Amino acid sequence: MGTATTVRGEHRSLFLLLALIAALGPMTMQIMMPALPAIQQEFGASVAQAQLTFSVFVFTIGPALLIYGPLSDRYGRRPVLAVAIGVFCIGTLMCLLAPSLGWLVAGRAIQALGSAAGLVITRALLSDLFGRDGMATALSWMSMAMVIPPMVAPSVGGLLVDQMSWRGIFLVLLVAGGAVLWCTLRYLPEPPPTAAQREGSWIEKYRTVLGRRSFYAYAVQGVLIIGIFYGFMAGAPYLMVNVMGRPATEYGLFFLLPAGGYLLGSYLSARLSGRLGINRMVLLGAVLAFMFTLPLVVVTGVGWWVPLAFFLPMTLITVANGIAVPSAQSGAISAVPEASGTASSMIGFLQQAFAAVIIQVVGLLQNDTPWPMVIVVVASALLSALGALLLQRRPTSPPVTSETR
Repeated sequence: MGTATTVRGEHRSLFLLLALIAALGPMTMQIMMPALPAIQQEFGASVAQAQLTFSVFVFTIGPALLIYGPLSDRYGRRPVLAVAIGVFCIGTLMCLLAPSLGWLVAGRAIQALGSAAGLVITRALLSDLFGRDGMATALSWMSMAMVIPPMVAPSVGGLLVDQMSWRGIFLVLLVAGGAVLWCTLRYLPEPPPTAAQREGSWIEKYRTVLGRRSFYAYAVQGVLIIGIFYGFMAGAPYLMVNVMGRPATEYGLFFLLPAGGYLLGSYLSARLSGRLGINRMVLLGAVLAFMFTLPLVVVTGVGWWVPLAFFLPMTLITVANGIAVPSAQSGAISAVPEASGTASSMIGFLQQAFAAVIIQVVGLLQNDTPWPMVIVVVASALLSALGALLLQRRPTSPPVTSETR
């Protein structure tokens, strides 16, 4: 596990499998949204009670991210991942057969607990297999495939509700979870944990991660640039529906633009990171993201409050995000090779925590204008760009050779 493997074309099937594992959580979270009215009607619940089936997933998956990194460092990636996917399937079965809303909410919490492993362990496994700069390229390819299931999940969920009822969503998720579990056991590689990874308690592993300055240098950068996206997500639905008077369906269609932007950015990262190295990729993405926030300030200031005026700049920002994020995550995880799984857990938790803060801040500042959203987005982008400039003073490993492309 100590030597890096180059990223070649034959690894594409591995990236696809890892993408499906990692996307299980985000897809499961998003696919439920169209089913909330039907769930409310069947159980005679209030809107707030039905909404618990969504919010409990969000609240559970954040802390759950902290569990799987240390476990996978100690016991291996594949065994821990297989157990977690099994937990996901148990939660999904509970949801499918739920006789009451309480059972459904409990099942959703267990789903979140199991699906959190994919977000953590897939990144750690890429670090094991491909090393520092190779991981940035590999993570970019994986991200390209990973972004698609959550992107189409709401549409698929709506179709299943119309054709099969809301329980049809969980039947499909159960089949998907079983297929992913089988592929994990059958095809997922398992580099054995090193002696350094096996040693130490959870507290010692997190102390190691949090005591490594190079981890902070990249992790904070990754959190800030992701914060740009969450700042937009926190304000855009309110802006579209309440301020512009547009239907929620229109927001969902416009949201495909930034999702596609991240897909393009991930592709560019996969093609360029091996040549430029992770530090320059982070700088390129962060500076571009800040530049693309400036049109948001202009259109807000002149009062041109129409969807394309906000979604087109945001699409360019997500292209920049796709360029920077894989390299930032690669740098953070590879900074602690003896606890790479724990480092991956901490990154996921920090991103979830910062997203929660960003969403809350935008909500508290809401004043029926785009300004709260725009200010938070620009501030995150500016801090990210400044951090990327400071990051250039850190040494970087040599670029990956042409064999990695």
